[in-house]
Amino acid sequence: MFQRLKGSIDRVIAEEQARQKTVNDQADTARRSTSVTRSNSGASNSRRARPKKQGQDAFKNDDGAANPDPAVFEAAFVIDDEVPSRATTPRPPTDEKTPQNGDSSGGAGVGNIKESEDNEDDDGKSEGDKPVPPPKPVAAPELSPEVRARLRKLEKLEATYPELLRSYRIAHSRATSIEPFERALRENTPLTSIKDPDALIEYLQQLNLKGDMVMDELKRVSTEKDEFKKKHDAADKEIAELKEKVASLEAAKAAGEPTGADEPETKQAKSEAKDGDAEKETSEDFFSYENELPQLQAEVESKNGEIEKLKVEVETLKTELATAKENSAGLVENLEKATRELSETRDDATTNESLQTQINARDIEIKTLTERIDKSESQLKDLQAQLETEKTATAAAIKEKEVRLAETSALHMELETGLNKVTEAKAALDTRIADLSTEVKTLRQSKLENEQKIEELGKRLQTAPPTPSTTAPSESPEVSAAPTQPSSSNKKKNKKKKKGGAGAAAPAPVPAETTAGDASPQPPATPVEGPSIDDLQAEISNLKTDVTSKDEQIERLCKQRKTEEDLREEIESLRENLVDIGGDHVQAKEKIKGLEAEKKQLQERIDELEKELESSSSSAKSNEKLQGDFDSLRVEYEDLKTQSSTLQSDLGAAQQLAQSRYKDLTELREVLQKAQPELKSLRQEAATLKTTKDELSSKTAELKAMEKREKELKTEVSRAQRLSTDRESEIKTLREKLTAETNAKLSLENEKRVAGRDLRKAENEKIELSAKEEKATRELQKLQDEMTKLRPRVKELDAECSKLRKDAEIAKEEAELKTSQYTNAQNLLGSMRDQTHELSIQLKESQSQAESLEEEITECRKLLSERTREAETMRRLLAEADERANSKTREWQDRIEEAEKERDRFEHEMLSTSRRTNRQLEELKTQLRDLEREKKTLADVKDELEHKEREWKRRREELEAVEAKADEEVNGMRETVNGLRATLDASEQQVRDAEKARNDLRRSLDDYRIRYDKIAKELKIAQAKVAATGIHSPAGRSSMDSQRSGGQAGGVDAVYLKTILLQFLEQKDNKLRSQLVPVLGKLLSFDK
Repeated sequence: MFQRLKGSIDRVIAEEQARQKTVNDQADTARRSTSVTRSNSGASNSRRARPKKQGQDAFKNDDGAANPDPAVFEAAFVIDDEVPSRATTPRPPTDEKTPQNGDSSGGAGVGNIKESEDNEDDDGKSEGDKPVPPPKPVAAPELSPEVRARLRKLEKLEATYPELLRSYRIAHSRATSIEPFERALRENTPLTSIKDPDALIEYLQQLNLKGDMVMDELKRVSTEKDEFKKKHDAADKEIAELKEKVASLEAAKAAGEPTGADEPETKQAKSEAKDGDAEKETSEDFFSYENELPQLQAEVESKNGEIEKLKVEVETLKTELATAKENSAGLVENLEKATRELSETRDDATTNESLQTQINARDIEIKTLTERIDKSESQLKDLQAQLETEKTATAAAIKEKEVRLAETSALHMELETGLNKVTEAKAALDTRIADLSTEVKTLRQSKLENEQKIEELGKRLQTAPPTPSTTAPSESPEVSAAPTQPSSSNKKKNKKKKKGGAGAAAPAPVPAETTAGDASPQPPATPVEGPSIDDLQAEISNLKTDVTSKDEQIERLCKQRKTEEDLREEIESLRENLVDIGGDHVQAKEKIKGLEAEKKQLQERIDELEKELESSSSSAKSNEKLQGDFDSLRVEYEDLKTQSSTLQSDLGAAQQLAQSRYKDLTELREVLQKAQPELKSLRQEAATLKTTKDELSSKTAELKAMEKREKELKTEVSRAQRLSTDRESEIKTLREKLTAETNAKLSLENEKRVAGRDLRKAENEKIELSAKEEKATRELQKLQDEMTKLRPRVKELDAECSKLRKDAEIAKEEAELKTSQYTNAQNLLGSMRDQTHELSIQLKESQSQAESLEEEITECRKLLSERTREAETMRRLLAEADERANSKTREWQDRIEEAEKERDRFEHEMLSTSRRTNRQLEELKTQLRDLEREKKTLADVKDELEHKEREWKRRREELEAVEAKADEEVNGMRETVNGLRATLDASEQQVRDAEKARNDLRRSLDDYRIRYDKIAKELKIAQAKVAATGIHSPAGRSSMDSQRSGGQAGGVDAVYLKTILLQFLEQKDNKLRSQLVPVLGKLLSFDK
């Protein structure tokens, strides 16, 4: 039987787990199915489908599909011994006259629900199919203060929940809108988040300042460029004019070089043409030197003025060229300085920006690392606390479950023994009742025969007074009416039994509600490195608040459902008990009334017969034969009366015993029905413990994986530290002047060292956690070993129970029925006391700290003592009922009512204890669900860490790409600077070429001056010749003119000599000096 129970429980547990997986999101349908199972149709269907085999259709409907009805799963827990067999309780023979009431005596004696169901074919199916009337509502028990406090908290949460949900949605929308903005900031700016508005403002101000500086520099450079262009164009124009003048002078010189006489003639001709045609008219053919000399002198003076002008212009040009050179040199220097400053500023800006971004990135990384370290430490502490609490809770739960398993196994064994004894007693009572019913029938037949004989004697005694004759026919309807009343009462009893059967079958699905309620669905809601850890923490906090709110909602709903289910179970059980008790009382009252009516009828009949005998004493002489017959009949009647009284007393005792046994059977069945869901829950708890063990192993594996992950992160942190040290060395080489930043970097390094120390501490704590986890696994293994050790003890107890059964059977065969029942009851009570004592000792040894459990054990002991006292009182009452059945029926009824009240109270207390156990089981299940949620959150955190690692790698690649771009930009800037330098070199080369061209122009001017001096010398020679020729002229005017002209020539010669000497002294070129030496020799007349 235990193997069958074990197989059925394992099968149901597997089915329940499958159903929990498939029906996670269908709590409403589960509630509907449980509510449907409460209906009478579901009860009748489950009751009718019970005799089938569990292996064939325990989990299928009529269609063959999987049955979601929990009543089917409950059917697997019903023990096969509950199914009645007609072999032990034979149906009594029915009377031909009363076919409908033929089962009345047997039904009254047995009072079995299954017997009434077997008699449905004879009595008609209409009575069995009638629905049970709705019971009266029973007042719900008062809630405990803890439940009330939690309900108040839930009401407060319900009031604030919509606001929290609204704020969460707003925060979630803001967070989702912030992420793309921060991504754009990271990609386009050195900023990482929107938490630093001052940094963003500084960055925008720097951009604006940079743009303003660039625009100012462009404007200045463009204006300087325009000025230089204008000056260069003016200088080009002046050089072109000078070149034209030089070309004209060279042309003039080339025309005057062939002969010294040709030039004055041409010049004279030109002057003559300019002066007028008067002289040409007077003397066309005559050449006069006197007219030509003043003209030539005027021309020489004009040429000298032009030469002076040209000299002044040349000096101005020289000064302008010098100033232009100086300006160009200054501009070149300014350009070089500007380009250098631009390149330096750009390099400094880029380096500053890169350094700032690196520093910011390092700061952010350090902050994130410190935050992660703190977070990991807090998580480790939380995990440690949770592990300790889980260990303590699991140890306590395992101990409690072991104790409860032992208690339930003991109770189960005791109940089985009691059931066996009760079934045996029931069989014996059935046989005795059948015998008694046959005896009653024979007595009734003999009574009828006696009545017929009495009627015949009455007819014979015609001399008697008319009163007895009138009473004789009235006796027959009274006697015939006597058995009809018990039959009607029995019929009512059968009806009530059928209703009671339906009511007893109805609460079968009630435990299924708990199982369905246990399968209520769980609600499904969040990178080691990265800049957005604050956002992730906010999201994690939001998710945790969501998870806590959803857990509170689930607990509230579960508690409401539990309270509703418990109230419904209590109401149904109370209704059924009331119905059963009322039916039993009505049946007992009807039986007593019937017996009293029969007794009255028999007493009246006896009185009438005595009166008839007294009246017939006058005619004794004539009727001696009749008197002898009458005496014999009277003796026989008295014997029959004594037999009927004894049989009636036996019947009353048997009926009372049957009622008490029926009540005991109903109580035992209810206890069994209550124990079955407890067994189921305990098996489920064992399965959940296995699952918790698997989950703990999986969590240990996850912790190991997390440790590996942390090691990898440590290596990455070390790499990051190496990179940071490399960057710091570069920053030191680039930024030697920024001592403040170096100090900040040193402080950052110190913080990193502190973070490394914290990481080491976290590693040590993790090692301690792993050691604690190993201890927890060892403790679990020890508990499992204890369970395995306890299992053979349970088997030994089973063997002892089987031995005790055999001994009980032997004792039953030897002793009578009442003594065997009494001794068996005493043995049961003794065994229960011994077992409770042993259990109390074990509980004291194993659970010294569990005061609440000890209080429950003491309560159970009190209840057991009260139960034993009640059993003793019942035994006393039964003994008194055997002795005085007719005199103390009312006291029996009162005591039975008190016993039923105490039984109800005991059942209520048992229900409360079962509710406590169910609550504890549900709390354990909620803890397991919390562990699963934490597991999911850890998995989510792991995924987030991996995601953040990927983002960090991506950002690092982006930073490397940005650095590459910056290097490319620096190279481009260098190339532009080199290009500018090349353009400057080209401009300097052009300036040098211009200087060379000016030097060439100076040389050409010097050549022109030398040639001019030569021409001037030749003019002087010509003038001297003219003066020599002019001496011979007779006119005084000519002499005066010659003197005047000679004086002018002498003045011209002095100025000319000064200029030539100055040019000779200024000239550094030896070639030009050698050219000027013969001119000076001629002018100073060194050849004389």
